[in-house]
Formats: sequence, C-alpha cells, structure tokens
Amino acid sequence: MREAVSEILEQRAQVADGLSRMVIVSLVAHGALLSTLILTPGFWTAELPRKENVMTISLGGAEGPNAGGMTPLSAKPVQQVAPPDARPRREPPPAQKAPEMVAPEPAAKPAPKTPPKPIEKPAESSSRKPTTGAEIKTGAAKAETGSTAQVPFGGLSTGGGGTGGATVDVQNFCCPGYLQTMVQMIRQNWQRNQGVAGKVTMKFVIQRDGRITNVEVEESGGQFLDMSSTRALLTTRQIPPLPREFPESTLTVHLVFEYLR
Repeated sequence: MREAVSEILEQRAQVADGLSRMVIVSLVAHGALLSTLILTPGFWTAELPRKENVMTISLGGAEGPNAGGMTPLSAKPVQQVAPPDARPRREPPPAQKAPEMVAPEPAAKPAPKTPPKPIEKPAESSSRKPTTGAEIKTGAAKAETGSTAQVPFGGLSTGGGGTGGATVDVQNFCCPGYLQTMVQMIRQNWQRNQGVAGKVTMKFVIQRDGRITNVEVEESGGQFLDMSSTRALLTTRQIPPLPREFPESTLTVHLVFEYLR
C-alpha cells in the first residue's frame, strides 16, 4: 500500500515540474516578443497610405466642342439620298430700260374770260314827286312825323329791322352834333351782347347842366334788357351841358337800344 502511494506522489511531482517549466518558457517567450515590439522602429509599424478610387459623374455626356454655353442644335438625320431637283431654274426678268427724256409740251394758254356785264340799275321813275317842306333835310319816314332825323345809336339790327336811334321832342333841333356826342358817351357804358335778342326804347330828360334825369322804360324788351338799358343811362349820368343855341332848359330824348342773341 505504501509503495502505491509513493508512486502516485512521484508521478504528480513529475507533472508539477513539467508545468513549471512550461510556464517559465511561456513567460520568457512573451517577454522577448514584448521587447521586440518596443525596440522595433516606428516606420515599420506605420500604416501605408491606401489608394482610393474616385468616381466621377458627368451630366453632360461625352465631352464635345465648346459651344459658348449654348445648347448646340441637333442635325436632322438623313436616311436616303434625295434625287436631283428636276424643276427648271427660274430666271430673273430683264431689267427695265430707263425712260427717255421727253421735253414737256407747252401748256396751252387759257382763253381770256369775258368780264361780266354790269347790271344796269333801273332808272328812277320820273312820275315820283319830290317831297316838300320848310327846308331841305334828311329823313327816313315816308310821311311827316313831327320829329327830327334819327341819329344812329350803334345798336345791332334785329332780323332785318332798322338800326336803333335817338330822337328828341323838339322840331328842327339846332345841334345834331350834340346828340352824337351823347350817344357815344352812353355807348361806352352799354353792354350790347346780353345773349338775348330784343329792343328797348328808353325815355329820359337832359338838364341844362348835362345831367340825365327822369329815366324810364318807354317800350320794354323784357326785364333783363330793360335793366341793362337803364344801367347804361344811370352809369353815364352826366354829359356836356346843353348847347347855347338851344333856348330851352331841358331836352327830352327817346333812345333805342337794340340787342342780338
């Protein structure tokens, strides 16, 4: 029994010695490898650069001629050779000749026009008798009216009627030039164009000192025209004194104002 135990112990001792030697050999081998890594130069362990493949994508297709940024036009495909043109060529028409210079024909002179014959006025009837009176004077009435000749006032004619005028209540008034002066002064204060056609006869009295008084409408032409005529007399108000040759102290005048539209 004792011998068997001893053999077992001896076997185990041999196994323990073998393990110890393996551990020592492993430690020595790892130490040598570690020393080799430490003492090895750095460039041996440096990573070599890798060459990368770069992929290039072109959206314009194959490289072509430089078109300056413009899209080139595509050519039309030709699938068959066209036959020669059988139509005859149209020749241009010959140039026209320049017209020859032709001298103008002299224009015929127009025939002289015969002047129109003057219209002969009919001779006045010798059967008309001249009017008679105390003295020779101008007048427009066919019969005796007891008034002096009218002095034109400068009013506009109305539809073919006569012109306006001034008359006085005195026969054979000595000074018609005085009436003309009066008419000119009143005309300066009178507006003829009122937009309404009509005729107004005004009656007023001239005092010895030339004042115009007692202005009234003798024949009305409408309220608007009556006011315009009255305004002209009241605005004038003063004219030269009555002539010395006139003996009366006052002179009554009838003055016609004619208006056109």
